[in-house]
Amino acid sequence: MKHFTIRILTPLLLIITAITWIQGGTAWMPLWTSNVGLRIGLSPISSAQLVIGLLFAVAVSLLLFGRKLFGSFLSRIGLVTYAFCCVATLASVMASTPAGAGLAPLLFPAIGLLISLGLYLLIDKSNAVEVAPSRSAFWIGAGIFAIWVVAIGISVRIPLAMTASSKQQSVGENSVLLDYVQWQGRTLPDTGLSRLLPILTALTLEGRCIIILYSPECSHCRELFEKYFTVARPDVKVIAIEIPPAPGSTALIGDDLGPVPCEGCQRLKLPEGKLYILKPPTVLVVEEGRVTCTTDSDWKTCLGEPTVSATSPASGQ
Repeated sequence: MKHFTIRILTPLLLIITAITWIQGGTAWMPLWTSNVGLRIGLSPISSAQLVIGLLFAVAVSLLLFGRKLFGSFLSRIGLVTYAFCCVATLASVMASTPAGAGLAPLLFPAIGLLISLGLYLLIDKSNAVEVAPSRSAFWIGAGIFAIWVVAIGISVRIPLAMTASSKQQSVGENSVLLDYVQWQGRTLPDTGLSRLLPILTALTLEGRCIIILYSPECSHCRELFEKYFTVARPDVKVIAIEIPPAPGSTALIGDDLGPVPCEGCQRLKLPEGKLYILKPPTVLVVEEGRVTCTTDSDWKTCLGEPTVSATSPASGQ
């Protein structure tokens, strides 16, 4: 059972996962993989292609060399990594899924976690190991290296689709999920924002544009505007988009901090009557109609160093 698990069942799990992601496009990719990719400069599509290549590389390596010592080691590492990724996906889904969405989003990562742990236990039941002769170890290593290079080289050419998750997603009758992480590299119509605010397409077709999605009650949003946009920026078009309160919500005394300081900005507002699921402030940089940077926390990544105001605190004394 041990060799059957390593050579057949484990590769089958990895291949099914890779094919599922190819068919489903970026909508099937866990959100955290896109976040990790953005940290190292990869678009969501590039991150998906890389992960798919790794899955195929490990699967083919196990199919060809699964009976050797290295195959057993690679299978164990692969299953542990797969289980860890399932746990990370479960945590990400639970953190981002609104209340009332049910358990359906947790189904696939939970099944993947159980299968990977079960396969690992099947490997552990046997201590017998077939050791590769030393004279062939070099060729086994060279073969595995070649498999990984070819698999990743092919995967980066797979035409993945930026599906549902790249657009706004309805997660309830009056709820809209704005999944900004998946927007990098896409045009605004692809993100779904242009369907909410059709004027955005015309405003961002030419030149460089900065879009800030903010809430009037958000102190971090005000901090962002005070650091970067208290002085007009003639080199770039700035669009401040207000996120309206959720329908039926009651504003508390002190919630309204007044208009955000945004000199020279064009101010827009998302349509009212819906709950927009998004962490404000979210910053988008759009160049020639295409999103080139997105963030909800690391402002310097997209905006650079804060703008220095011409008016210092001392000047008012």
